[in-house]
Amino acid sequence: MDDGNVKEFLAFRGQLEGINWEQPPEKGRRAEVLSGGQSSRAPCLREEGQEFSWEDIDEGPAESDDSWAAFHGPEGYVPDGKILAAGGKKLTKEQKQKMMDAEQLAEARENIRKRGWTEGEVKWRSWLARRGHDVQVNDWNLYQYIDGDCIPPSRDPFWINANEVPLPDYEAGNDVPNEVGPMEVTNILGERIEPKWKPPRVVMLGALWADVNVAKLAEQGLGRVTDRYYWRQTTGMVFVEVKVPEGTSARELTVTIAPQRLTIRRGTAGPPLFDEELYMRIYVGSNVDVESSVWELQDKRVIIFHLVKWHRLAAGNVRDTSRTWWRQCFTHEEPFTHENPHGEYYNQKDK
Repeated sequence: MDDGNVKEFLAFRGQLEGINWEQPPEKGRRAEVLSGGQSSRAPCLREEGQEFSWEDIDEGPAESDDSWAAFHGPEGYVPDGKILAAGGKKLTKEQKQKMMDAEQLAEARENIRKRGWTEGEVKWRSWLARRGHDVQVNDWNLYQYIDGDCIPPSRDPFWINANEVPLPDYEAGNDVPNEVGPMEVTNILGERIEPKWKPPRVVMLGALWADVNVAKLAEQGLGRVTDRYYWRQTTGMVFVEVKVPEGTSARELTVTIAPQRLTIRRGTAGPPLFDEELYMRIYVGSNVDVESSVWELQDKRVIIFHLVKWHRLAAGNVRDTSRTWWRQCFTHEEPFTHENPHGEYYNQKDK
């Protein structure tokens, strides 16, 4: 569109709306547009030959002008949703929070008034919402539940006399110590109050291998007991129990099971706690084998080895069960005196 067409379009729009689009505004005056779309005092829209710039635009009254009061709400609100102070400035974050708290408090009071609650009911419901659970009242928190000065029950003569435990009747023979026993602590419903966390259960462990018949075990050639270890055997397994310092965890131990040697270390360095050579070969196996030699820590004081014999019927490398019998477990031990296994050996099960 060339310049001639633009002027023609503007002249047509001026005739259509009764407005001269090329007329600049008059300095220092604002156009007051009536509701009918016409201007009662706007020479910039009627006269021609005048020029205008951005400096001729009127910015309106200042924020402190009284004409802005019509846009302020009763609590400092304006229609666009911004909270303003009395002077027309925005409120700070603390002032906004204070105003919102006041509104919530007023709303809560109005709800209480509509429900018809008394002041006592309001206090009771407030306490119930914050402290509505069973509590145990003692000498240290008694002041929180009563008004004024108070005497704890442990120092109140009337309470002591009223709850005094009667002495046992020694003439009747009731002279057993602690016959009555301590008084139970109960709540307001008479239910017994127990501590939230129960005390740890103390387990008294007996002496190691106290239930083993040492003489019979050695007589039948099924095992041996010493001050450091205990071992017994079946037709396919050998079970060895070795003492370690009490309180030792499995993470502290380094246990090695070799085909003909057992080693126990505490950590990775230092002298071993147990290092002995086996009398006969064992099957070590791996993690994927069902039958493999393993170890476990029991009661944090003894390590139990479950050793699989190399010579056993299940492996198919012996002709009969008598070939699987061990005359001793370690090389430094004294072998059993009899040459062949005892009859009880054949009744042992691999457990």
